[in-house]
Amino acid sequence: MSIGSKKHTSQQFRRKRSPRGGVGAKQGPHPAGLVRPLFLAALFVLLWACSPRVEILPPSTPPLSRTVLGYGVVTVSYTRVFDEPSNNGVVLGYVRERTVLTILERRLIREGDSLNYWVLTGGNYRGWLPESVLELYDNEGKAATAASSP
Repeated sequence: MSIGSKKHTSQQFRRKRSPRGGVGAKQGPHPAGLVRPLFLAALFVLLWACSPRVEILPPSTPPLSRTVLGYGVVTVSYTRVFDEPSNNGVVLGYVRERTVLTILERRLIREGDSLNYWVLTGGNYRGWLPESVLELYDNEGKAATAASSP
């Protein structure tokens, strides 16, 4: 052996073992293998985004087009109109028997041990009434007919 030359052992030229197993085990999917699926996904999104939009509108028939839930006719001599759906609310006024009211909202309220429906009325008598003092109708004509009959 000459001076300056080194003796190389076979261990220096061996491939290192992968932590996953054998010599040269794959470390994951090859980046070139991901190009095609990503390209197809991008193409699909691009074509979908460029397609014309079709707006779907619901038909203008009840109950989708209604601004009111229905109509109610007062069935007791007088009833109070409250500012909130509770007998503990502030009394805003009184409504007489056979008055036709527009119903805007309906809620189920727990008062003590009982559950009661309350309705929010609109128009001249805006406020909350217990549903138990009303006869409910789906249109104003039926409510007006019921209010005028004895």
